[in-house]
Amino acid sequence: MKVSKGFTLIELLVALAILAMLIAYAVPNYRQYVVRSKRAEAHSKVLEVAGMYEKFYANTNTYPTGVSGGGSALSLNNDFLLWEDYEISQAGNAGAGATWRIQAAARGAQATDDVICAIIWLDNLGRRGPSEDCWNN
Repeated sequence: MKVSKGFTLIELLVALAILAMLIAYAVPNYRQYVVRSKRAEAHSKVLEVAGMYEKFYANTNTYPTGVSGGGSALSLNNDFLLWEDYEISQAGNAGAGATWRIQAAARGAQATDDVICAIIWLDNLGRRGPSEDCWNN
């Protein structure tokens, strides 16, 4: 009786099918994890800029007019405000420094993959948007 060594074609096809199912499940989950981690980085930068706005207010009794430029605006450089996945900017200024709203807009692949939370924002009243889900995940 001859003993065969190795795998049959059926065994290899079954192993490939199992591997394909695992990959089909893992890749989308991994991509969502990456999207959420990049959004968390944007959250931390928005909160950091918000702290800078409040510190500016404590020193001058008015909010900055922008995030860059100096003078009555913060002096943040593009390396801090703009990176591969997000861009931080001031969304508007109502009444010469009376209020502020900072936003982080997704760019590139992040904007494509994170459509619902493509722009996250925080204002001087502590309101966050576009939804609480974008801040909790």
